[in-house]
Amino acid sequence: MNFDERLMKAETSDELKKMKIWMFQEQVRIQAQKDELIELSHELQKEKKVIERERAALNKRIKIEEKRFENNEMLISKKQKIIEDAFRQLSVDKKVLECERLNFEYEKSKYRKQRTSNTARNQNMNATVYEGCIFFGGITNELALRKRYKELMKIFHPDNVCGDTNTLLRIQAEYESLKRKYYEA
Repeated sequence: MNFDERLMKAETSDELKKMKIWMFQEQVRIQAQKDELIELSHELQKEKKVIERERAALNKRIKIEEKRFENNEMLISKKQKIIEDAFRQLSVDKKVLECERLNFEYEKSKYRKQRTSNTARNQNMNATVYEGCIFFGGITNELALRKRYKELMKIFHPDNVCGDTNTLLRIQAEYESLKRKYYEA
């Protein structure tokens, strides 16, 4: 039975008053719930706006972090390429140095063989001639002589790892004799 039917069947004014009071109380309760729902709706709207702002800020921060990550990735790849290039160059330099060392060892052994194979008379004469050619072989002018001398000084200086005092003295003696030859000519 609904409220209208009850209201029609109410026989006394007391029942009618009770029904009106109940109806008023229900209207107040409904209005209170409606106000509460409106307030709750406003709070939810405020929370929604706050959440949207936070989400926008978070998205912005994520984009910034992604960009920074990409920049770091590029930087790392550039550094890696530089390191790889340096290792390649180091490998090439190592091979060149090894070839130079082998050539020097070959020349050194060739010199020793020639020195031991010559007779005592030829040895004195050829040693001077050969010494003139071992370090400065193929030199045809004063500029080339100075350049080769500087290169040999860098290699055989006693402060270097491969440096040798005896070899350095021989280089200097040979240089002095060739220098006199070019200055006299």
